[in-house]
Amino acid sequence: MSVSYNVKYLKSLQSVRERSQDVYKQALKGLLQHFILDESKIDSIADYVLSLVKRDFDNIANVPPHGRWRSYCIKLPSGTRDLVSEHVAQWKANDVSDWECARRIVDLFMVSVLVDAGAGSKWKYWDEQTESTYQRTEGLGIAALRMFEQGTFSSSPSNKFQADARALLKLTDQDMCAGFQVSDDNPLLGCENRAQLLRNLGLALSESPRYFGGKCACNSHPARPGFMLDYLSGCTTGTPMTVSIDDIWEVIIDGLAPVWPESRTQLDGVPLGDVWPCTALSTSPSTCAADQLVPFHKLSQWLTWSLLEVIIKLGKFTVVDTEKLTGLPEYRNGGLLVDMGVLTLNKQDYERGQQNGQGNVPMFAGSDPVIVEWRAMTVVLLDKVAEAVKSRIIDDEVPDMFLARILEGGTWKAGREIAAQLRPESKDPPINIISDGTLF
Repeated sequence: MSVSYNVKYLKSLQSVRERSQDVYKQALKGLLQHFILDESKIDSIADYVLSLVKRDFDNIANVPPHGRWRSYCIKLPSGTRDLVSEHVAQWKANDVSDWECARRIVDLFMVSVLVDAGAGSKWKYWDEQTESTYQRTEGLGIAALRMFEQGTFSSSPSNKFQADARALLKLTDQDMCAGFQVSDDNPLLGCENRAQLLRNLGLALSESPRYFGGKCACNSHPARPGFMLDYLSGCTTGTPMTVSIDDIWEVIIDGLAPVWPESRTQLDGVPLGDVWPCTALSTSPSTCAADQLVPFHKLSQWLTWSLLEVIIKLGKFTVVDTEKLTGLPEYRNGGLLVDMGVLTLNKQDYERGQQNGQGNVPMFAGSDPVIVEWRAMTVVLLDKVAEAVKSRIIDDEVPDMFLARILEGGTWKAGREIAAQLRPESKDPPINIISDGTLF
């Protein structure tokens, strides 16, 4: 059965920005259902972001792109360690090829990103190797790395440093809970759902040999995320190898389609992943169901942003059209917009969210219309913050992957820091999401 135009469109990168722009147009008409927009505060966010960039990097060109690699650049009393680069150097010293090193880091990052939904404020990870405690995204990243190092995701007796379909399909909830040090006293939101995501990844790898089978896929070489590099090498033009972001996105959005829970929004019988109906787009009775849906594909985009650095730095590809990716509509970027007054939650929704919330922070399910509208506005407003920052650095050369550097330098960091200032005990965002371990 052929896939409908609407399904193809809603799975495209183009649709994320365009549908969020449709919600923004409703905001300009005063037709948002859950938030009040005050764009005059965007300049304050741009100034705040620039102050963080200057504090930590001096110049936007020095800011690394937003991606999973940052979780493995850890600051210790002895100095900063880049755990990814350390592994690559060690592998190369053992005569592992550059190409296989790149495959291994793609394996690691794909697993690590897929378990990187919100952990909650109570969970912590103690890392014996660095003698440090990590929380939230850094903790999830380090925990995934240590499981990778132990060979938890590998079925190969000769190479524990890989993730493959055979091992992932056998991963148990108990494996995840043990690897992430989960206990009654150290709860991780949706731990079992994260394990299911990785089992789903194993299924997706095995069902997509075009993308993940590699040139040597067989019983002794099961499908791996890293084999996507072999597929991409066949999409290249010229020297150096040049691919479009659309080629990478095809691998992620189509090749990983079985990863996402079937309970998500469906259209024409096809699960769409991180796509949700938005009340701001359903103001007319004549609006068809497909036109009310807003795609975000947050984890898919986070994975794409993360893999880009590996593909470029280790795979030696040139990637074009990266500007099609959007800012990530998650609680740090969105929380910044709320904490700094660009978006204000309506009183009735605030009171409704208080029924689930704690400490004056309202809480909603990820599918709640409040969260969908918040995320759509976040996509558009992150673009506007980036434009405002760019206008302030006209004397400097604007680097490539500018939005990725703004996110890292940046809006995500600003969202975390202002949350810590305003809510020092929990460091929670101004609006919390009931996490199932598969969305944020």
